[in-house]
Amino acid sequence: MDVEALLANPSIHDGLYNLDEGEYANTLATLAEWGDAKAQHNLAAMHLEGLELPLDYDAALHWHRLSAEQGYAPAQHDLGTMYLEGLGVAPDPVIAAQWFLAAARQNDPKAQNNLGILHATGEGMVQDMIQARAWFLLAARNGLVDALENLELSAEEMNPEEQAQAEALAAAWGA
Repeated sequence: MDVEALLANPSIHDGLYNLDEGEYANTLATLAEWGDAKAQHNLAAMHLEGLELPLDYDAALHWHRLSAEQGYAPAQHDLGTMYLEGLGVAPDPVIAAQWFLAAARQNDPKAQNNLGILHATGEGMVQDMIQARAWFLLAARNGLVDALENLELSAEEMNPEEQAQAEALAAAWGA
């Protein structure tokens, strides 16, 4: 069997949804072991939420890390969340910010919003409302409704010049 050809076929992922819960988890585990980043992320999410598999933060961390290290943005975001919230690891907003940044650079709106929150609060980094607002702008432009409220809140903390600086920064990053 040509594993690379199997993994490259998008229908393999779509077909997994036709399996029953046990078959799905087993097939997903096999694909994850073969190195498929999306399968690794999905398996991690199942462990993280306790869906169809026992709640297991160590397993979730393991599979999210493998997927994130392959550059899969949703896994990078979720790994950042695990570090931020201390799920299976000691809370570490600095490491969380690193994973959020990796995903944010790939236009993951949740990661962009979370990075904005870290900049706004100064958690794990120096507080910087200009960068916070720039990340909120990008998250909103990428369709995250939650970022709109953060934009409103950041505007209350900034003067027009600072808001213009954030707009310019977001434009430069989005280019």
